[in-house]
Amino acid sequence: MRATGKLEAALAFYDQAAGRKRDFLPALQSHAMLVMEMGRAEEALGDLDQLLRAVPHDPALHTSRGQMLAETQRLDEALAAFDRALALDPRHVHALHNRGVTLWQMARFTEALASYDKALALNPTNLVTMTCRANTLQDLGRLDEAMAAHDRVIALAPEGASCHWNRAQGLLLQGQWHDGLAEFEWYRQRPESPHWSGAEDLSGKTLVMAAEQGLGDTLQAVRYAALAQARGAQVILYVQPPLVRLLREDLVPPVTAVVAQGGETPPHDFQIGMMSLPFVFGTQPHTVPARVPYLKPDADLAAQWAARIGTHGFRIGICSQGGQPGGDMGRSYPVALLQRIAALPGVRLIALQKGAGLAQLAYLPPGMAVEMPGEDFDNGPDAFRDSAAVMASLDLVITSDTSIAHLAGALARPAWLAAKLVPEWRWLLGREDSVWYPTLRLFRQPAVGDWNSVFAAMEQELAKILG
Repeated sequence: MRATGKLEAALAFYDQAAGRKRDFLPALQSHAMLVMEMGRAEEALGDLDQLLRAVPHDPALHTSRGQMLAETQRLDEALAAFDRALALDPRHVHALHNRGVTLWQMARFTEALASYDKALALNPTNLVTMTCRANTLQDLGRLDEAMAAHDRVIALAPEGASCHWNRAQGLLLQGQWHDGLAEFEWYRQRPESPHWSGAEDLSGKTLVMAAEQGLGDTLQAVRYAALAQARGAQVILYVQPPLVRLLREDLVPPVTAVVAQGGETPPHDFQIGMMSLPFVFGTQPHTVPARVPYLKPDADLAAQWAARIGTHGFRIGICSQGGQPGGDMGRSYPVALLQRIAALPGVRLIALQKGAGLAQLAYLPPGMAVEMPGEDFDNGPDAFRDSAAVMASLDLVITSDTSIAHLAGALARPAWLAAKLVPEWRWLLGREDSVWYPTLRLFRQPAVGDWNSVFAAMEQELAKILG
């Protein structure tokens, strides 16, 4: 039944078999593996805990349990499960690999690399582990080694789109955008028809620009709509639902239409994924279309928030982490690191944070205050319109590498980005400015995980501004 894809039927069978005899371990194990495959992590954990009570010394079960704990973002517990598996069998390759993945998710890159190295010593041609190792070398800033490791993966799997994607990140990060953007296109291989390659005439044509990846990527790439319009195109944006109203009402210049992903697009002549736009326009670091602002906050909303926020003090909007658990990979910073900045004379911290990051604000150090905009702040399906309006009343935004950074940059608001040692490719290396957003300044970690130096530098710079 599993082979035919009838997962629910197979699950019912295993439920029935295990129900007849609760200590019938083969049925319970099959049930556990199946619910793992179906992504039902909590249910799988219950099965695995029952199995481990019966067979506590099985390293494979501890490894499976670690995987499910990692799925639910219980990373410390996952790491302990992998360590338990390796205590039972130090040569358990699967445990070594998954331990590396978990350490990488925790931004403990040096330890992750060591775990991958041990796994590869036992299984030298495992492409998944080789890829993870190459990416970790990149996160450590060992870029020459990382590029050589990417090349080894591609030599073994030359048609693997993800291999080329990973290599592209390294090239782009180092400013080699001619080769990097071309490599970046490998993950598409066969773009949906009718794909616009950049060569076709757009005069009088309708072009759909489709969002891909994250909200920040969309806010970054939407600037290319104006370039397509300059070639005579009618542009339709096909974007994530939270961005529809912002881009429909606040984009400058406006486009023909903005449609939510999942809906039907109007008739069109061509389409293109938004992250292909830098490639088809031949973008280089010195040719980025960086005219800002290309978003303008709604005037009525801006006036409402201005009245609520007031004009007193030096107003800093803060955002310390993005909204996707497990997708952060070391980009978030502890909001408590803003304590010394908050203590500077006249400084007011105003939260631009939504989602999971709000939890930190409940545990601030003594004497540190962060003002909350209110329950109605960006409350509803239309994200960012309130954020954009609030930013119009701020003197500065301090943010992690998340969509708030792109919003501030697109609005041409003064913003400081706390960047990890090896950031996203768009921020390049070794520079304080952003080629994408002229009003954005980067404060970079000098070493992996060193946020203290980042915020000490911000404090010194802000003290100069405040006089």
